[in-house]
Amino acid sequence: MNSKFLRYYIEKELYLQNPPINMKKFIDFCKKRGIKIDDKKLEELEEKKLLYPIFRVTNIYNPISEQYVSPSFDENSHDGLLGYLENGNIYTPADNEFCKFKEFNDSETNSLKTYSYYSAFQIWPLIEILDDERIVEYRQSNFENFVNLLIAIQIYSPYGRSNLKKINLKTETDSFYKKLEEFDLDESLEVINIEHDELYKTYAVVCSKLRDLLGSDEIIQLWKNIAWFKKDKCIGSTRLGIEYLQWAMMLKRCIEDDLGHETFDVDEVDGNWEKVRDQLPSNETGRTLRGVRNDWYKNKLTDEYEFRLNRKKLYYLANSLTLDYHPRVIIFVEGDTEEIMIPKFFEFYGYNFKDLGFEIVNVGGIANFNGAKLTFQNENKKYVKKVISNFKHLVNFNFDLWQAIPFFIGDNENNIIESLKEGVIFDTKKLISGFDNRPAKEVIPELIDEYGEINESLIESWTHIWEYDFELDNFTPIELKNAINEVCSTDFSLNDIQEIVDSCENGEKIGIKSLGDEVEENKISINLKAFDNLVKYYDDTKNLEVFKKPIFKVIERLLDIHATNHQPVDTQHALRNREELNKSVLIGKDIFIRN
Repeated sequence: MNSKFLRYYIEKELYLQNPPINMKKFIDFCKKRGIKIDDKKLEELEEKKLLYPIFRVTNIYNPISEQYVSPSFDENSHDGLLGYLENGNIYTPADNEFCKFKEFNDSETNSLKTYSYYSAFQIWPLIEILDDERIVEYRQSNFENFVNLLIAIQIYSPYGRSNLKKINLKTETDSFYKKLEEFDLDESLEVINIEHDELYKTYAVVCSKLRDLLGSDEIIQLWKNIAWFKKDKCIGSTRLGIEYLQWAMMLKRCIEDDLGHETFDVDEVDGNWEKVRDQLPSNETGRTLRGVRNDWYKNKLTDEYEFRLNRKKLYYLANSLTLDYHPRVIIFVEGDTEEIMIPKFFEFYGYNFKDLGFEIVNVGGIANFNGAKLTFQNENKKYVKKVISNFKHLVNFNFDLWQAIPFFIGDNENNIIESLKEGVIFDTKKLISGFDNRPAKEVIPELIDEYGEINESLIESWTHIWEYDFELDNFTPIELKNAINEVCSTDFSLNDIQEIVDSCENGEKIGIKSLGDEVEENKISINLKAFDNLVKYYDDTKNLEVFKKPIFKVIERLLDIHATNHQPVDTQHALRNREELNKSVLIGKDIFIRN
């Protein structure tokens, strides 16, 4: 930075969205990104004329504190900073003789009287110089132009600090957009004596660093979507890669405003800065990354380019990285027992329930899931009754958008299977629109001719109904006896529990609640104690017979669906999946049963 650019920097308040960093913070900034540096090394580099701070501030004395102070760089600092510049308190180090850093301290006040300020963008030339100081002989001007250019356009820094949804501003919103509207790129480039092409070249240079530091294109795209406060917790080369990603996103937004249209994304440039300047990404075809994306992410039913839709793009990226961003299976359960115990049995079986892409929804009883029977008139003017699910919208939304399979688990009461078979769970028109643009009334007759009656209910094999109830199915009478007596401090006999089991076998289910209010009130605790006892028993005996309990058959079924419910990694994949899934539901066929 020369004196002309320094004046422009202060006059235009270029410091607002990306304030300069004092030397101590710059050293910490570098260390967090895996670059070892200290004040002695910075002093050595400056003495060799290899790296300077962008400016220094000296002799600003506060008579109240009787200390030399550093200035602020906020919305109220403009006049003060301009005054310091006029008085010579702010200057560019390259224009002055080298001075040992110890001379920046005031011996009388025992405080720092001269402050050195660096730009975050200087970490790139610093890395290059530390790697080989001889490189400066032929790249010094490149380094200076690189840093000056990024500083000149750093009003766009908030777009680099975004997660594509929310930008991170350091000033009031209105103030930022007013400054952005007033920003003159041509003027800024003229001040630093840089041609427009350098903007595209710099973008290509920064983008070229990302893949080496962050990994694959998918991971680069994923980092773009992560909230900034989470990114800032990273360290080392990953944090350095995020820094370069921030610069790239800042440059991209500046270029798009300059060109007046979208440009190639941070992982699509491939070092070719001319295509950034000359080509429209939407016209790209062939084997280039954007060409592939234009093909793979174009929804031929809606004509949308889904890679622009952040929620869809993040979904595809997460799937390609097997992160299970959205649930693969939504498990609807009738009560608290299953909601609490199913994840525990998964973990006992050796699986982390949260990481598998399962989600449990407690419907609070089958009546809540199916709702009331509604009477209406069909096309033949006959009155019919169908059960309408209160959870229909939840099922259809997740099934259509995220390919999440609904799975119902409940007790064998009130003829649940028949209720589920009768229930209108799926939206027929929505299913058809997922693979055919024609009106449903044209498609349905064709499907009926080919497959038979159209299905609207939950597929039976996407359910599991306990023979009795959760605890009676999954714990033996002696396991229940021990758990009940331990939790409730009671003295029930094995015969007391066996009578409950016998009542179920005789079709007169009374459940463990028949043992009294205390047992009913502690039902969850009893299940947890029985489970803990089961785990301890297995740890002691390694008896594999415990895994013959019905709950593990349910888990195996859910794991089968999970393993065969292949999540889409792009739009074309999603369309193929949707056609297969939606048709399978319409004809009532379970495609998740392994041969």
